This record gives sequence, C-alpha cells and structure tokens, in this order.
Amino acid sequence: MSGEKALDVRSRILFIYPNGEGVYGRLSSVLEKFEIIKENNPSKATEFFLHNDVDLVLLGHTKYSPCLALLDFFKSAKPSIPVIIMTDCGSERLAVTVFRHGARDYFRKPFIVKELKKSIESALKMRENQEFKNSNSICRALRYINENYTKPLRLSQVAMEAGMSLSNFERTFKREMGITFSRFVNKLRISKATKMLKGNSLSMSEIAFDSGFTNQYHFTRMFKKIMNIPPIVYRKSL
Repeated sequence: MSGEKALDVRSRILFIYPNGEGVYGRLSSVLEKFEIIKENNPSKATEFFLHNDVDLVLLGHTKYSPCLALLDFFKSAKPSIPVIIMTDCGSERLAVTVFRHGARDYFRKPFIVKELKKSIESALKMRENQEFKNSNSICRALRYINENYTKPLRLSQVAMEAGMSLSNFERTFKREMGITFSRFVNKLRISKATKMLKGNSLSMSEIAFDSGFTNQYHFTRMFKKIMNIPPIVYRKSL
C-alpha cells in the first residue's frame, strides 16, 4: 500500500498549456524539486495521464483551447488528482464553472509564480495527507476482514469499519490492494481452506463453513476458480 510521500521525491506534474512556453519556463525555474511533463497535445496528454503516475495537473485555458473537456476527463478518470487551471482569458463565470467541475485552484494572467507555486505545494500536501489517511483506513479494514472472514462480510460494514463512504472505500481498496474487495475476501478464505485440507479430520462441508463460505457448492466453485483444481483433488495431491 502507498505510504506518505514527501514532496522532495520529485512529484510529477503534467503541464498542458498551448502557447504557454513562457509560463513553463518560469515555473521550471522555481519548481526544481518537481518533475514537470509538458504535453500540449490533448490526446497525448490524456494518454500519458491514464498510463503514468501523475500527482497534479496544470491545465491551461485559452480562447482556442478551452479546458472544460479535459478537466472533466481528468476528474472522472482519477478524481484524487488535483487540477489547477491557468488562463489568459479568464472571467468570473469561468472561475465559478471550473470550480464546479472539480478544479483545485484557478489563476488568471498575469501569473504570480510565487502564488502558483504555493498553490501547487498545498494541493500536493493535501493529497499526500489524504493518501496516508486512506492507507490507515485500509489497514483497519484488513484487520477487520482477517478477524471476521468466517462470518458474512458486507462491503458496507467493512467500509464503515474503515471510516469511509462505500464508493470511496471500494475504489481505494482496489487501488491499494490491486484486486476488488470480494476477490480479496475469497482468496483469503481459500487460503485458510488450503491449510485445513492438509488434514483429514474435517469434511468438505465443515471446511467450507469454517473458512467463511455459506455452503459447500459455493466453496468448491470458488476454490476451483482460484486454485484451478477442485478441493477434493487438492487434498488427494497432498
């Protein structure tokens, strides 16, 4: 699971601002501890965003290159990534709109680099703290799962134990653990079952119930799905 990341570990910023070479140059000189990826082509920018680790997006808005479509894409694809808008043709209406669409901050020319830098560092720090908080929440969830895997485990109950909303927990759990909640629980239960199968004292039905499954059929089906072999054949192979 991801832990707390200090800002001096070269957080990666995706910079998208057509004709913003001057701004890019000024920012690069004051943001030396960050890795700034400059990509003005929207298709290439979205492709990079999807397939690489990005900690923050600096998104430009111009008369010929409005930002809302990209802003919506970034916030829907990875909601936790902060997006800061920079514009040379801004208005109060635009500011209200981008904030409603999920922007973290908004800057209009002429840019004060010191203020922009402060906003970037603040956004990254807030995200870092949220990731640390999520990691602690997932740890609480894992502890609860390990203590209660023999009982019915409802996703809503585990999310509550983690102190997270259902949707946030489901999304965060998959990102942190690499698999869905239900698959994690089933793999844990099958792992426990393989240990019980090493002895001959318990029946298949007893092992199914003792490892958290409600019936032997479900246990057998899930065991074969995960281990690629039926439990009775697995026992004989031992």
